[in-house]
Amino acid sequence: HQQTNKRISIMKICFAIPARIDSTRIPKKMLLDIDGKPLIKHVFDEVNSWGYPTLVVTDSIEIYDKIPKGSCALSLEHENGTARLASMDWFDNYDYIVNIQGDMIDISFDVISDLFKRIEERNVWTFYTKGSGPDDVKVIHDLGVAKWFTRHPIGYGDRHLGIYAYTKEVLEQYNFMQNKYPIENLEQNRILSYQNMGVIKTTYNGIEINTQEDFDRWQLQHRK
Repeated sequence: HQQTNKRISIMKICFAIPARIDSTRIPKKMLLDIDGKPLIKHVFDEVNSWGYPTLVVTDSIEIYDKIPKGSCALSLEHENGTARLASMDWFDNYDYIVNIQGDMIDISFDVISDLFKRIEERNVWTFYTKGSGPDDVKVIHDLGVAKWFTRHPIGYGDRHLGIYAYTKEVLEQYNFMQNKYPIENLEQNRILSYQNMGVIKTTYNGIEINTQEDFDRWQLQHRK
């Protein structure tokens, strides 16, 4: 999947997968056994197959031991995945870091491929699919720029996908950004006070495994 465009080819891009052990709705969900392999390993193997350097960043030695040596790092006690990535010097050598959620078992390169046509236009990007359900995180956007993110069932907005691309400078600054919207408790809203965040429409019919119901639904779909 490496790009042939000259500008992109000289940029250094990597992928990062934050993965914490202390999930609340499904205990240790990153270690869920799916066809003999933990959830986090499924996601890592898919992302790693795209041909870019890929690093899992975790607070757990149990997760660390499931990922090939050199492709996982320990980073303890952070409030969210972006903060965890921001603590790592490993990303200093890259121009852009693309953050993929560790519970996106159905992720594929096609979902994020449009990013590489536009990546240099902004310092921060994220993705959405058209329409949303009441339980989805929703993004409200205009003219290709995110305006707000919310979990609340507001009746409008598009389904936000927890995929981000940041320049290394934005990632370095993240832990110094003030969270001005704690009522939402969404890591991406913190960035909105400091950066314009571009949004890219994509097609993703996959399931993010946040609850036991999500997991059961995924198993039902894939066991047909």
